[in-house]
Amino acid sequence: MTRRVILIPFLLITLLSGTVFSLRIVATINPYYLIVKEIVGQNAQVDLLIGPGQNPHIFSPKISDIRRLDGADLVIANGLDLEIFLERHLDDLASRGKTVVYIGNLLPKELIMEKEEQNEEQEHDHHVNPHIWLDPVILTDYVIPFLVEALSEIAPEKSGYFSANAAQLIDDLQEFDEEANSYLEKFRGSVVIVAHPSFTYFFRRYGLRLEPVLEGIGDEPTIGEIKKLVDFVRGEEVVGIFAEYQHSKRAIDILTAETSVRHGELDSLGISMSGIIELLQWNLGEIKRVFDGE
Repeated sequence: MTRRVILIPFLLITLLSGTVFSLRIVATINPYYLIVKEIVGQNAQVDLLIGPGQNPHIFSPKISDIRRLDGADLVIANGLDLEIFLERHLDDLASRGKTVVYIGNLLPKELIMEKEEQNEEQEHDHHVNPHIWLDPVILTDYVIPFLVEALSEIAPEKSGYFSANAAQLIDDLQEFDEEANSYLEKFRGSVVIVAHPSFTYFFRRYGLRLEPVLEGIGDEPTIGEIKKLVDFVRGEEVVGIFAEYQHSKRAIDILTAETSVRHGELDSLGISMSGIIELLQWNLGEIKRVFDGE
């Protein structure tokens, strides 16, 4: 007997599986993608523009990326010059009536300024660190409420659902904050060396001093600068040296070879992570491993 093959139209399959989305969201970087996915659940299609293995500082969009942005109802970007090569395209979208939200640009100015620049006499030329998503308190107090507000404006009928999911996520982040604070309390005042200042907000939250090896985009310290860093590490109470997946490890490798300080590797964007809590927990686990000498 010949088996009959019944072809069901793709649209019908899609409808039956419940995967047709009326709301399309694009997040520029993975942390916001992870957060938005958790807030919207199955009520929107969420796409990621810049993969977690890519460096958003130097990302330049392809034609397919521009099309994805054009088709979005809402674009979530970090701002603060993180996606600097993308800003012209995002500004063009906004000028054509698309909803583009720069999360970092909504934060209070005093929160995002570098600590040494926070005084009443400096009113311009502030150096801003864009990596706000790595501070769990900034996430709970500002980022997630901003996202819920933006989502509720374009899908008001889902506002209660978004708020409920966000409340659960905030509870989880507050629990993580308590865990991180409890563990890192004994290291307050100690120095951490990092390959890039991505974790400035995180370590500052818990009272650790940060000494970045790389201050700019694609910078490599000179031999003289590395020698100064080696001398610095030998003369300070440095509890850990960390490379970062998205940045050069050359200087970190030299430092770890020249000193006896324990070292590890952090991930600011969440390669292979399924949620923002997993991203933060993974990094805290790596910090614990280095600090505890495991």
